[in-house]
Amino acid sequence: MVRVQTDTSQGSTGSEGMVVKVGSLWRGVLTASLLAWTPAVLAQDDVEEEAPPVIQIDPPSAPQEATPLPPPPPPEDDLPIPTLTIDRVPPSTSFEFAVQVSYGSVAYFQDAVPPWVGFGFRGGWGKNLGVHRFGVGGTFAAEGDFGVHTLLALEPTATWDFVSPGGVLLGAGVGPALMYTNRNSTVETVSSFEVAPSVVARIGWSQTWSRVGRRLFVFLEPKVRITDEGYTPLVAIAVGSGAGR
Repeated sequence: MVRVQTDTSQGSTGSEGMVVKVGSLWRGVLTASLLAWTPAVLAQDDVEEEAPPVIQIDPPSAPQEATPLPPPPPPEDDLPIPTLTIDRVPPSTSFEFAVQVSYGSVAYFQDAVPPWVGFGFRGGWGKNLGVHRFGVGGTFAAEGDFGVHTLLALEPTATWDFVSPGGVLLGAGVGPALMYTNRNSTVETVSSFEVAPSVVARIGWSQTWSRVGRRLFVFLEPKVRITDEGYTPLVAIAVGSGAGR
């Protein structure tokens, strides 16, 4: 605080002296103000110059998924057993051989011999068309009471057979029966050759073609020969094996 004292008792000299004192006082006030203001300004400049450093923080990166490890190998006992499947084209042809036993009328000896047991062999060949087979066959049979009334027959036939995937066998055939007869019931022996038509049917079971191409079959075969003496029916059971269907 500055107090200004004025002395009015003096004249102009006193007034001039008062002006000088007032001017000195103002100069002192301004100097004091400048001295008081300068440090504040300098401090503010220092504050502005010494701005705190900017720290940049990167955002956290997304966590990476861990790659799962492969499963451990199975124990030796659990390893799969390798298998090999062999597929082959079904055969286009078939052939077969069989033995047969028959029972029935003996042709040309019906009046002298009752129904009798006969034995024979047979074979066949055919062309496969899907589940059907068309071909030829032949049977050689011996019938009658041998040595007294003997019948030897050779029967070629044209055949058709159906073999289902489940193994059901159905078939039929037709052809001539070439027969040799021998009668030795008296002192005189009588022999002859005869030809007669023959018709057969088949029903049975046949194993379908296997990986080695073999099959087994069994069937019942009714047969009728048409002779001068009439119809001579008989039935045969055949068991055999072959290739194809």
